[in-house]
Amino acid sequence: MKKAHLFCLLATLPSIGISVSLSQGFLVLSFFFGLADQLKVGNWKEILPNHPVSKISISLFFWYGIVFLIHLVFGNSGPEYTKSAWNGELKDFFLFFGLLSVGFTTKEDLPKVYRALFWLFLLLVFTGVVGGFTPVRLSRLITDLYKTSTSYRFTHPLGSISSIPLYISIGLMNTHLTFGGLLQFFSAFAVFGFLRTLIQGDKKKILIAGLLLFLYCLVFLLNQARSSMIGAGVSIFFAGIHLFFIRKEFSKSFLIKGASFFLGLLFLIGLVLAFSPAGKKIIGPLFGKEKHTDSGRTFIWDSSFPLIQEHPIIGVGPGNYNKEIEKVRIAHSEKYPELSYFYEVTQRGHAHNDYFHLASVFGLPAVLIYLGLGAILLGYLFQSRQDFQVIIFFYGLIGFFVSGLFQCYFQDDEVVILFWILLGLFVKGEILLSKRDNA
Repeated sequence: MKKAHLFCLLATLPSIGISVSLSQGFLVLSFFFGLADQLKVGNWKEILPNHPVSKISISLFFWYGIVFLIHLVFGNSGPEYTKSAWNGELKDFFLFFGLLSVGFTTKEDLPKVYRALFWLFLLLVFTGVVGGFTPVRLSRLITDLYKTSTSYRFTHPLGSISSIPLYISIGLMNTHLTFGGLLQFFSAFAVFGFLRTLIQGDKKKILIAGLLLFLYCLVFLLNQARSSMIGAGVSIFFAGIHLFFIRKEFSKSFLIKGASFFLGLLFLIGLVLAFSPAGKKIIGPLFGKEKHTDSGRTFIWDSSFPLIQEHPIIGVGPGNYNKEIEKVRIAHSEKYPELSYFYEVTQRGHAHNDYFHLASVFGLPAVLIYLGLGAILLGYLFQSRQDFQVIIFFYGLIGFFVSGLFQCYFQDDEVVILFWILLGLFVKGEILLSKRDNA
């Protein structure tokens, strides 16, 4: 059981960058194998990690359950409501298995898990590079394995540089926002991992880490997910404060050198892009140029606010967002007929903001719990004594809470799997340190 659990957990990580169905399958198997192993040896206390981060995480899903039951019992909902709620937001609980499954690992297992995490990083970078120069979506390489494609799915063109065509980079994912959400988790790892090699002075490691950082930045620019870029920037900012001024992993003089190199690298890439129409299209939105999705996001938010005002405590309930927001859009279209077209064509499904979506569906208490999770994580992260090569994987979790201001990443299955696994790794590391201190 133990070996099966570890194998499935290790397989989950790189498969996140390949297929959401594949990664979810491995994750569920990993959890149940791990759970069976814990029950076999009688470790009941190890099923839920004893740490404030994991406790507030489970309290969020506890509130989900309360809201669901209230709407089920008092909302005049038929039997079909349970199905729609499950297909809506309730199924996200199974992604929480990522945190629990990591909790079943041992100290000896963790180096293997971090290697698998590094393989995911490599997979994202290299599929991102290939995807930036490929007109057909790479995801077809995966879907063709189990179903027949009746048409090609093309990526969005960005133009060309010196006759070399460029496309929005989405790797093996289906949307650039999902791919960007995965990339932003590794921002601090790519930047500060490279800076550490400069201190070590190993030329081979410097070359490899520098190349990976360059490719990572290139893929991020080709990806065009501004919400993820903002989250990545916040992650790097907090990582810099923690590593330079609190942990003192780098000297303050190195801060100027490292920042100059990183900004110089971004400037060099931007300079090359700025002298071509494709490049201007890539970097323009980063400096305030409006994209066609900006106005759409405004209409989505405008339609979500009335749901929060009318249901501030328990929201509209899981599975009800699309139905309720449609009522608001119809009312707004009748009130503002000149805007009816925009209310009709803008995207459904989620609020394009994690906090607005949580408030709309589960009420403001869910938002407060979620914010509490972010605050507690930040506090424990800045107090953490975990090794440098490990802790640089966790700063991306901070940026995740910021990028959610502009996109529903907490509702994105591919992204949330990695979020819970990283959170589980952080909690596991803290618990192991606590046990070592007590011993």
